Amino acid sequence: MKQLVCFFTLFLIFGWPTFTYAGEFVNKTDMVYSDDSHCLVAPEIRGKNDYSISCFCRDAIMDARYVFYYYLRTEKDNNLGEIYITLLDYAQQMCGEKYDDLYEATQNTEWQWNGPQITREYPPEEEIQKSLPDSKGFLTVEYKVRLTYIGADGRVIKVENFTALDKLAPNTKKK
Repeated sequence: MKQLVCFFTLFLIFGWPTFTYAGEFVNKTDMVYSDDSHCLVAPEIRGKNDYSISCFCRDAIMDARYVFYYYLRTEKDNNLGEIYITLLDYAQQMCGEKYDDLYEATQNTEWQWNGPQITREYPPEEEIQKSLPDSKGFLTVEYKVRLTYIGADGRVIKVENFTALDKLAPNTKKK
């Protein structure tokens, strides 16, 4: 019985912080992946300047963060160091030259995605349904995009407006 109590005590002292920290990180990761209100999706990327605020960039950073925090930092699998470096390289490709410090983004516990607030405005459903689908059955819909850049003090720094084209499958509704 003493051995069981000793083992349980050692687990609480050394193992518990590893499991709880990784679990918190996974929950935060799920929240980031499911939020497209602060990153540009494919039809909205206008060129290389938008790579650093794209969902592709954000997701690549989050993939590298996941491997770093869930496997390397918790020492669950130190053999994934090369995978982490590969994910950093992929993140650099997705984020473009403009994104400065990927090590900071993937290893700093205080780092947060700082993309602009993105508002998308689609035409009414009735208008979308009036459009004719292409030969593959997709509807091309033009919608408005507003990027609102907010500074550290909470004030609006810059606002950009543009239109984007999206291909929707028939009977697909956008909010």
